[in-house]
Amino acid sequence: MPLRHRRALTLSIGLAALLYLSVVLFADQQAVFAALRRVSLPVLLAIFALSLLNYLLRFWRWQRYVAAFGHALPAGRHFLYYLAGFTLTVTPGKAGEAVRSLYLHPYGVAYAQSLAALFVERLLDVLAMSLLALLILLTRPDYTWLVAIAGVLTLGLGWLITRTWLPEKLRGWGQNHRHGHQFGRLARLLDSAAALLQPAYLLFGLSLGIVSWGLEGLSLYLIAHDVGVEVTLATSIGVYAIAVLAGALSFLPGGLGSTEAIMGVLLAAFGADGATAVAITLLCRIATLWFAVALGGVAVGVLGVGHKRMTPAPPLAK
Repeated sequence: MPLRHRRALTLSIGLAALLYLSVVLFADQQAVFAALRRVSLPVLLAIFALSLLNYLLRFWRWQRYVAAFGHALPAGRHFLYYLAGFTLTVTPGKAGEAVRSLYLHPYGVAYAQSLAALFVERLLDVLAMSLLALLILLTRPDYTWLVAIAGVLTLGLGWLITRTWLPEKLRGWGQNHRHGHQFGRLARLLDSAAALLQPAYLLFGLSLGIVSWGLEGLSLYLIAHDVGVEVTLATSIGVYAIAVLAGALSFLPGGLGSTEAIMGVLLAAFGADGATAVAITLLCRIATLWFAVALGGVAVGVLGVGHKRMTPAPPLAK
């Protein structure tokens, strides 16, 4: 991993640790740890298993996207490349996951293609989260305005991105503009993404996104019930979706701080006391965010070992 990426990861982990420590110290420490101790081992195993299933489903989607560009990679190695991107998921908008492009390029996958796949993946994840956020309206119709804002913005963006005339418009806007090369770059990205925005791929990707991110909301539900907070499954999924959307819109690395704050506030609104809301939020984020970062680190290590084994030793001097 490049030095700048290691520094970014180290900084993100350090900031997260400081944030979580501050939250625990600010709350009732004994109550927070007491709530965490109420989480049973089966539930702990279940939430990490659900996260792993989420990653497998999203990898299936990613693999389909890469195949749509005419590329076939060994599934096991490709999965390691996909996981390696999670190492830098704690970047604004998860942009650091573009590191996968470096792994895929030697296999003939053009940077424009892998970046287009990442772009469509992020877009459909936001669309899926917006739809899942609607579930909270089943129990709290007074949150309609919040969900409506996210839904309108996301659907509007989705409509705009799928317009076939947009790349040419961007090229036109970029002419004689001081940032014209950026318009041209975005136009090329949309050209590459066009195949993945066709109805069949769009419906497949969105449906799979709803299922995979719904599993993370299920994790929140299991944790909440295990510590004695009575929320419905629909409410838990809606809370998780809104919190993650808020984190994405904040453009903070991994949504750190904003996601946790919104999740905690919403849990408190649905009956959790402050300390219990903190405990649920911390455990959910460990299982759904930091578990991915840890798996990404393992994948990078495995790929690094494999690269060293494949690199021939220099000849001995005579």
